[in-house]
Amino acid sequence: MKRGFIRALWGIHAKTHRILERRFRTDNDINRIKKNKFNEPFVTYVFGKDNYDALSSLGFDCKLVRNEPEAFDLVKYQFRNKLEIIRHAMFEEGYDELVYLDWDCIPQKKIPDNFWDILHQKEKFQACLQLYHRRKCHWRKKELRKVPNGGFIYIGDKEIVTEAIRLWELTGKNDSDEIAWARLTDDMMGGFDMDKFWDKFEIQFGNLHKASPYSKDQLNSKDVCFVHYQG
Repeated sequence: MKRGFIRALWGIHAKTHRILERRFRTDNDINRIKKNKFNEPFVTYVFGKDNYDALSSLGFDCKLVRNEPEAFDLVKYQFRNKLEIIRHAMFEEGYDELVYLDWDCIPQKKIPDNFWDILHQKEKFQACLQLYHRRKCHWRKKELRKVPNGGFIYIGDKEIVTEAIRLWELTGKNDSDEIAWARLTDDMMGGFDMDKFWDKFEIQFGNLHKASPYSKDQLNSKDVCFVHYQG
């Protein structure tokens, strides 16, 4: 069985649009990860030869997936690129299960020896639930602002990614992967339920820096090895 941690890098350095500008901030996050003493070994899958060269020069273990810096439009479909990299990792690189980390998802301590065993106790997809200010899930009648955060996710089945891409297309091909994860988990639960999400999908080893809808007691009950600072 092949399993491990991955990160991703795509995009261009440009100040012509606020979404494109995120690439500059990612550089700062990359430098912080470079210095982090709690990093688990990870592979970074890269779109863009310039991105690959820059990351390689810092000593990261990375693989160039395509010479172009994107597979999908960087403004309209920014995070479809993330889904594509995860798909590539699972289907082309042969991962049976993986943990995907955004660059602003920061290791806090070493993972326990039973890390993967604990993940196996819940569903094949896990993430941290986030409460947004804006409504995201327009197929729901209530709780439209709560979605799985895409910065720290566990995937234990290749078909999870296939289904997420299908649902991304079904929900309007937007600029967020999180809408697809939300629809995926809703379908798996038979409708959104915050308590069920906690039991089935809320990942044990991470927290959001802010914007979780769960209580402090619940969040403090986790074995937090990663915190996602969300930029």
